[in-house]
Amino acid sequence: MLDLKATLRTTLTKKQELVRDYQTYADQINDQAVSKMYSHFAEAEALDATKIKEKLEALP
Repeated sequence: MLDLKATLRTTLTKKQELVRDYQTYADQINDQAVSKMYSHFAEAEALDATKIKEKLEALP
């Protein structure tokens, strides 16, 4: 059986790392279309991270 809090923390960490990576790619890639794509990826991961963080905070 998986520990719910540990699993959520691990997933949150991975999502936060992806946000940082995608933001870095967006800032450093010269192709505007690809840069914009990575910006969208970062935003989507940030939304997921927020949901996970809220779920963690709601747990006892």
